[in-house]
Amino acid sequence: MLLAAAAIMTTAVVAASPLPVRIIDLANTTLATKIAVQVCVGLVNRDPSAGGGAYTLNDNGKSAGDSLWLDSAGPLQHVNQSVPDFLTTCLSSDGPAKGYIAYNATDYLVVPNLCTLAAVLDAVPLEASSPYIGSARQIFNTLTTWKGFKAYEATEWMTNHYLNATTGMAKMNPGLDVHGHNGHLNPFNPPLTGTPDPGLIDYIVKAKLFNFFLNNGCIPLTKDHALFERIVKTNPWHKPIAVMGYDDTYAIAGDLFEAETTCASQFDLGQIASNGCTNLAFFSNPNRATITPATPLIQPPSPRVAFDATKRFVAIVVGDGDNINFIKGSRRDWMEERLKKWDNASNVKFPLSWTLSPRLIKLAPDWMRWYYTQAKKTGADYFLLPPSGDLYSYPALMPPAIQEQFVTDTENDLLLMNASATVDWELLLTWEGALKNFYPRYSKRDIVKSLVLVNVPFMVPVLAFGPNEFYKRVGTNGSVVAFKPREWRGSKGGSAQEDSAAALAKELMGHPAGTVSAIYVTSDGGAQMQDLYDLVEALDPSKVEVVDANQLADLVEQAEGG
Repeated sequence: MLLAAAAIMTTAVVAASPLPVRIIDLANTTLATKIAVQVCVGLVNRDPSAGGGAYTLNDNGKSAGDSLWLDSAGPLQHVNQSVPDFLTTCLSSDGPAKGYIAYNATDYLVVPNLCTLAAVLDAVPLEASSPYIGSARQIFNTLTTWKGFKAYEATEWMTNHYLNATTGMAKMNPGLDVHGHNGHLNPFNPPLTGTPDPGLIDYIVKAKLFNFFLNNGCIPLTKDHALFERIVKTNPWHKPIAVMGYDDTYAIAGDLFEAETTCASQFDLGQIASNGCTNLAFFSNPNRATITPATPLIQPPSPRVAFDATKRFVAIVVGDGDNINFIKGSRRDWMEERLKKWDNASNVKFPLSWTLSPRLIKLAPDWMRWYYTQAKKTGADYFLLPPSGDLYSYPALMPPAIQEQFVTDTENDLLLMNASATVDWELLLTWEGALKNFYPRYSKRDIVKSLVLVNVPFMVPVLAFGPNEFYKRVGTNGSVVAFKPREWRGSKGGSAQEDSAAALAKELMGHPAGTVSAIYVTSDGGAQMQDLYDLVEALDPSKVEVVDANQLADLVEQAEGG
């Protein structure tokens, strides 16, 4: 059951700036130019009221969806500005930049650290031959101070000098071939064959994030790891630490350390997958008054479903909503496809539950409002938190005090999103501890009702649940219901998570009568929106009823006579 609308809080939208937003097209520009522009965009968007804000179009606004989302932000004044004009204005005496940083644009290994240096010095990285230097003052010279530096040395230097001047962590792969695209996978020492993706730089600069990339930062007994541990232990940031960007090191059975939690002995980190995501500096500023009206985050009405002991009840959960890039791109495509199918009278109608990153509340509230607006059009689309709540992480591994903070952060997210369910993923051998020590923490405030569980690695069954045990009640008086992991990767076939829609439908109809369960659908195995429709079409509605994730706990309560 959804929380009362009276409990909802929203990001307020204040009076519009009279100055237009500057639109800068980065198509057909060099990496060095993109880095300079992205730094200036971050500086401008720290106080858009001083200049209306700045927004970039990347690849003509097509591949990154920048044009689409700018249109979705609502009516606003904007003006196109050329790259030379924008950088010249940024570096002028009354611009937001205090000067420039001299650097070698091909020294990719230190570009992640350079972004943080630019952020704390309010300075734009420029090559010695850059036409934009003009009369700008040189603030720092990496060609001398960082001479000979690689990723480790630059990260150590920034730790010694500026760690306490930052507000959080980010990771940016400088171009290391961590996935073996060169034909030979060398996870310990991958070659530098690519270039950094500058898309996230605007937000790194705006928020003053400590950005870096240590290939072996998560590998114990390495000097990279020792430095990483020092950063984690001595920083001034909120715990658990939210890590922007993405750690794609050690691409073994996926990216081994992407959730960040196992990277440090403190187990106090989690990820906000956002590598290369553009324009977060613009969308995260609450002073963008004219972009959207102030509307509360209220989900469509979720009518109570009467439990029927002769039927099976299942919630279909669209996964991967923790990934900010997915929300900006492919998940928007899925939602638009969903709306088209809904309007087609020949398609079956059923409720659908979407994971949606709570980090959008601050990073891109306009995007979140867009999804909520689309959900109202069907009246059958609902939202819950992605794995594992406030952050993409393994919270059962976190120490007790960090767990408590994680729970509080997740509960506050649910209040903002008018939801009562979250996905939680844990490692194979941590389920007993999660059920006994972690999940009961959610019962104290009675905000979280349902936990949709996902096991890592996905293919291995969770022995904590019996063959016909589809949920466990945990916490005070069993007030929180944790649902047995069942992941579906679409209909390609070939594994337990890649069943055909018909095979999965047969499995669901074969469950004992009265079963209440959830399916977590992830597209990283190839699942498509059509798979969900094929699944529901194959279900006998007299045997299986599809519900939304926020109704699961109430159905369990009814089933047990509560």
